[in-house]
Amino acid sequence: MSRQFSLRAAAVPESLELIHQLLEDVWEGEPGIEPMDRIRFETALIEVASNIIEHSQPAGTDPVRFVLAVECEPERLYAEFTDNAKPAGIDLAAAGLPEDMSGSGRGLALAKVALDQFSYAKEDGGNRWTLLCRRKSAANATH
Repeated sequence: MSRQFSLRAAAVPESLELIHQLLEDVWEGEPGIEPMDRIRFETALIEVASNIIEHSQPAGTDPVRFVLAVECEPERLYAEFTDNAKPAGIDLAAAGLPEDMSGSGRGLALAKVALDQFSYAKEDGGNRWTLLCRRKSAANATH
């Protein structure tokens, strides 16, 4: 059985707290999720949200807004961000951790490492980010 959670918000730093609150609702609603799966999924969600908030440019006169949809299934955690910003022009294949000790440029690379599947697509009217984390508890149940 699948449980779904969602959030609509402005692409502003204060929205990160709303995402944390949404994830608390997810963890309360799905108490069987392994701690490592929570950490991986939450890290990726926050890094992608931070990227949207920090780097998105309005496509027109409307401020940038995003919709976050989270779905919990017994075998996976899935999230999708959509926004109304200009196309981000991201190449996730090229996203890697910087070699120096810089404090920026790590977000999408961390999300990529934390997730089992991570994709970005330009769409009419914005961007779509999809995140998938296979649950460890589901993998252990099959072995």
